[in-house]
Amino acid sequence: ALIHERDKHDLKFDTLTPSMGYVSGEQARKFFLQSGLPASVLAEIWALADMNKDGKMDRLEFSIAMKLIKLKLQGTPLPSALPIIMKQPPVSVPSMGSMPNLSMLPGTNVAIPLIGSTPTRPLMPTMGNAALPNGNLGILQPMLHTWMSFYSPHQRHTSSQWFVHYIANPLKVWSLSFSSNSSSPSMLSPKPAGPSDWAVPQASRLKYRQQFNTLDKQMTGYLTGQQVRGAMATTMLTQTQLASIWTLADVDKDGKLKAEEFILAMHLVDMAKSGQPLPLTLPNELVPPSQRYVALKMHDKFKANLERGNAELEKRRQALLEAQRREEERRAQKEREERERREREAREAEERRRKEEERRLERQRELERQKEEERQREIERKEVRGEDGKLYAYLCMFCISIILTASTMSTLKLNVIEKNGSCRKLREQLEALEKETAAKLAEMDHNGAFCLCVCQELRESQRKQQAALEKLRSIKEDKRKRREEERKRQEEERKQREEEEAQRRIKLEKERQWQEKLKRDEEERQRKLQEEREAKLREEEEREVKSAALTSFRALYPFTARNQDELSFSADDIIEVDETTEREQGWLYGSRQGKMGWFPESYVERMNTSDTANQTPAASAPKVALKPQLSNASTVHNSLEAAKAAGTKSAFTPTHSPNPAPSETQGQVVGNLLAQALCSWTAKTASHLNFSKDDVIRVLEQQDSWWLGELNGAQGWFPKNYVTLLGEEESADIYLSPSKYVALYTYESPEPGDLTFGEGDVILVSQKEGEWWNGSIGDRTGLFPSNYVKPKETDVRRTSSITGKKKPEIAQVTSSYSSTGAEQLNLAPGQLILILSKNTSGWWLGELQARGKKRQKGWFPASHVKILGSSSGKSTPAPQPVCQVIAMYDYTAANDDEMSFSKGQLINVLDKNNPDWWKGEVNGVTGLFPTNYVKMTTAESDPSQQWCADLTSLDSLSPQERKRQGYIHELIQTEDRYVEDLQIVLEVFHKPMSESGRLTEAEMSMIFVNWKELIACNTKLLKALRVRKKTGGENMPVHVIGDILAAELAHMQPYIRFCSCQINGAALLQTRTDSQPEFKEFLKKIATDYRCKGMPLSSFLLKPMQRITRYPLHIKNILECTAEGHVDRGPLKEALERAEELCQQVNEGVREKENSDRLEWIQTHVQCEGVTENLVFNSLTNCLGPRKLLHSGKMYKAKSNKELWAFLFNDFLLLTHASKQFSSSGPDKLFSNKNNTQLKMYKPPVFLNEVLVKLPDPSSDEPVFHISHIDRVYILKTENINERTAWVQKIKAASEDFIETEKKKREKAYQARSMKASGIGRLLVTILEATELKACKPNGKSNPYCEVTMGAQIYTSRTLNDTLNPKWNFNCQFHIKDIYQDVLCITIFERDQFAPDDFLGRTEVPVATIKKELENKGAATRRLLLHEVPTGEVWVRLDLQLFNSK
Repeated sequence: ALIHERDKHDLKFDTLTPSMGYVSGEQARKFFLQSGLPASVLAEIWALADMNKDGKMDRLEFSIAMKLIKLKLQGTPLPSALPIIMKQPPVSVPSMGSMPNLSMLPGTNVAIPLIGSTPTRPLMPTMGNAALPNGNLGILQPMLHTWMSFYSPHQRHTSSQWFVHYIANPLKVWSLSFSSNSSSPSMLSPKPAGPSDWAVPQASRLKYRQQFNTLDKQMTGYLTGQQVRGAMATTMLTQTQLASIWTLADVDKDGKLKAEEFILAMHLVDMAKSGQPLPLTLPNELVPPSQRYVALKMHDKFKANLERGNAELEKRRQALLEAQRREEERRAQKEREERERREREAREAEERRRKEEERRLERQRELERQKEEERQREIERKEVRGEDGKLYAYLCMFCISIILTASTMSTLKLNVIEKNGSCRKLREQLEALEKETAAKLAEMDHNGAFCLCVCQELRESQRKQQAALEKLRSIKEDKRKRREEERKRQEEERKQREEEEAQRRIKLEKERQWQEKLKRDEEERQRKLQEEREAKLREEEEREVKSAALTSFRALYPFTARNQDELSFSADDIIEVDETTEREQGWLYGSRQGKMGWFPESYVERMNTSDTANQTPAASAPKVALKPQLSNASTVHNSLEAAKAAGTKSAFTPTHSPNPAPSETQGQVVGNLLAQALCSWTAKTASHLNFSKDDVIRVLEQQDSWWLGELNGAQGWFPKNYVTLLGEEESADIYLSPSKYVALYTYESPEPGDLTFGEGDVILVSQKEGEWWNGSIGDRTGLFPSNYVKPKETDVRRTSSITGKKKPEIAQVTSSYSSTGAEQLNLAPGQLILILSKNTSGWWLGELQARGKKRQKGWFPASHVKILGSSSGKSTPAPQPVCQVIAMYDYTAANDDEMSFSKGQLINVLDKNNPDWWKGEVNGVTGLFPTNYVKMTTAESDPSQQWCADLTSLDSLSPQERKRQGYIHELIQTEDRYVEDLQIVLEVFHKPMSESGRLTEAEMSMIFVNWKELIACNTKLLKALRVRKKTGGENMPVHVIGDILAAELAHMQPYIRFCSCQINGAALLQTRTDSQPEFKEFLKKIATDYRCKGMPLSSFLLKPMQRITRYPLHIKNILECTAEGHVDRGPLKEALERAEELCQQVNEGVREKENSDRLEWIQTHVQCEGVTENLVFNSLTNCLGPRKLLHSGKMYKAKSNKELWAFLFNDFLLLTHASKQFSSSGPDKLFSNKNNTQLKMYKPPVFLNEVLVKLPDPSSDEPVFHISHIDRVYILKTENINERTAWVQKIKAASEDFIETEKKKREKAYQARSMKASGIGRLLVTILEATELKACKPNGKSNPYCEVTMGAQIYTSRTLNDTLNPKWNFNCQFHIKDIYQDVLCITIFERDQFAPDDFLGRTEVPVATIKKELENKGAATRRLLLHEVPTGEVWVRLDLQLFNSK
């Protein structure tokens, strides 16, 4: 478009009152229809002009549309695509009116044609020799004449602008026809050329030659500018391009186009339309053959004129440019003022329209609520009509079933007439009620106050109806409960009778077994002599069989049993396996320490013969464990220094005697005789005793081949040839103490009950169970991972083995000490202790040297002993600490007699005589230190105080609150470490496994499932916890945390899918490890990363399940330390419910593996489209918990008999159809992994809270039923009546559950809103709008709504669809109870039909902050940034009103 056309278009654009610089499609449509063009043509113009396809137009797009409409009205066809030149904004050129000095040129006569006039020949400026001393510019006359004649009269003003513009820029206009001497030296000499070397294609020559003949009606041999203009007007090119084409085509510059020049011009037009750039000078191959010599001659002439006129024209150009600049500045200022005025008026009009729209929407919502109430009443009336219809049907059936007599017929007719009359009366009442309702609605439209009164009455009526329904429902529920209690009572009585019967049977069975036992004992005595002779021979044969049948395996990784059929073990444990046992692929069945079970084959490796020999009792390092005994004097050692027999024994070898344990009445009672197990023995009956190799058993009674013994508090019988007796010296020489281990790494854990230590610390291990062991360091006892330690030295020593180059250190007990745990020693004055290890915390590890007693090892406080010197028996007692203090600050020693320490270190005070300087000891260093750098410790000191560095703030808290803050700190710290573990799996395992190509993408998805979603969930939770802690101060107490936990735990649904699919992933990983040794080595190699701390991938894959189960424990600890009435107690209870519900959902998902597998099958085989494109089937619903598949099967459309596959979930019904026909005999075959059929959605999902299921005719034998959903009815048919009944019942039950859940949710929100509360003030909040929210939908939009809470008070706004800048403008009021505890929380969610509402941001404002900012200022509007999201903010208006205290 030209500049003046663009100005006109802008004026039209402003009349449409654009919003934010755009006009909507509706505004443009009404305006464009005024042109009279058909709607289809306008649609094409809209498609061309709307370049960015955003459904609205800016000024440039509107101008393009106006230009296209104008061309269409002139008869020009629309282009298929928008030309490139039309997308560019118009170039501003100076007008003739902006060049007042042009008439001052000497020898120049300028005549400007009047707009609207039609002169026969446009007047041109002429310049004589006075203007250009070296010649004249007469050569410009034909060129300008041609250009001016090319356009219509109303365009010639713009043409004159073009001429003046190029007078000011002569280099540009002349460079269109000529180049410099260096650019075209070949044109100096003419070269004859034939038509064959002309670049214009032959087809174009013929085409445009014919067009030239058509235009040259006078047969003059040339065309004037007026004749060419009609042909050029349809090309859609700009005037600048057409002028350039004319200049290039008019080679001889005579203002006319000959045939060859016309063909050249049209060829250049084709080049411009195809997007090719026009040449600045005409190339030699495009010059017509007949004009090439003439062009060369004219080139020399124009070159001379150019050199003579440059100087004068340059001065004139500068003057013209300056005038043009001033004119443009004036025009721009005027346009800017006019634009600001129009925008201001548009904003005011937009604000008026917005307020009017809000009032209209409010009225509409009120009418909709009234219509909804009326609809409920209408449903009740329909139910009444339905009952009348049933009565009528029953009467008709009764009439058909009897013989129709005259009297009976008349009676029936009277009944029918009465029923019809009743129906008419009901219909009249209904019409009257409808009229009355319509009248009331009309009155409410005119009278707002009366409308509110009517609404209140209707609500009161509805409330009474609901109360009556609730009363009936409660009565029904009471009856149901009574029936349930009666049923339970009967069930308990039945169970009690069954238990009594079972006990009686057991008693009879025991008596029978006892008789059989006596009988077998008699037979045993008869064979006794024979067995004694063959005992040794049989034992040797058994050992050979065992050695041949069993194989020893060494554990590579620890494994924890997940059920009773599996076997737990630790790394490096030896497991005996009978490989002849039938087993599943990847699993072995073995025994360890008397326990048998299945375990993964990839967790162990086969031992060579040499390895097996090295593992014999004579060569293996014995392990020590504390074992309870019958006597209360001491404990028994669990292993010996050397075994008495070689060879491998196992529970897989049958015993030599199949008989049960012998009678207790026979045999010799031996008391405290000890025996050591030569190999493992597994009990065959309940009276047998289980034990492992090297276990020490206390023998209570000896019989011929069976002995009675006790181990770990359990008594039972065992074969005597499985053990060897210990002598008194061997029994006495065993140290009865735990094993001693050295820490390989530093272990820190915030978990209660864990033992923390540093690298190199000595740990006394008292119990080993799986991957976690129990040990102690001094007075500290707890659990720690077994792969963090290694054995320091053998724990089983003899007294004679304590030798060495360094003389042992002996201490004498100076004061008595009573142990507080099994790992500590009881001390009496005068006892001697062999010092084994010293700990910097003041606890030493030693061995009690008591003569005549079994030596014990354990921890004891160093302050209760003194070290004995090496000479003359003199002793130097260890310094006795007076007390202990904690360093509050770092201190660096300034003198030699002082000592340095760091903040938080524990210092033993040795001397307090000087009140300013005390003497103390830290890590073996003794010195003086200032007393004002430390604080006294108390017995109530809790490790959880590490969260607070401000000791003054810590002292101001109560012990209960300190403990609560410690648990909160523990939760945040463990969450941080857990997220780090999740990231480690992604970086250490997932990335190398994916890049190596050893697993397919499907196998990776099966192993890791949705690991990244778990990271997203917990990262979001961790970020929210950090923001909350940072809000109150990094080292300050956290007042409220329950709301964050409750909100975030509701979005942990990815854990349901992960835990449900974890079994399949673990099975796949195990299979690949067993079948591919190189894959097994690959996993071991990448697991050597230092961040893994020796744990394999399988251990990391168990962490999500472990973390989920810890959330209720953390929340319970915090809740127990939260006082009654605390603002965080309610949210914490809700969070605990959410956590337990999540654990229950995960457990249910694991138990219902079949349901999860079917949901996963549907996920991969059903193609979702539209709103369901991102639907995840195996996840949480919006309000019904996890999604469940209730029913599935094949259906048919009743009319077309089209085959459909239906899936009924607990929140919606999904109808699909197969891409190709396939047969299925049942759901098992449908959900088979071998079934690769793809299903497509037949209709959008039907939500069950919006459906009504009914049977068209209950008595009909045809299996047809109807599903009504809003405005659509589905008529479906099943294969038989039973299938139809099942579908109808399950849909109805699921629909009722859905509706009941939503009803309870609405009632809860209504009760919270209507709850009357009193306080010290109230806060009026108006949520105006939100801006730049996060986009959640594929179209870049969201459906946001806002939830405003303060404690239990909650308000929810309406949902606005498809917007990132919602404008709610809704009000709410909160009662203030405590200014310093109440916090206003504003949370924005995305409404999701298929999943819990997505989180779009949260912001919190303490009431104390509002009071400080609004004090004595009244209401104010604030902009609040949304946290935990990358973008978003909300505008609120706050008004705090505090009541005057009386």
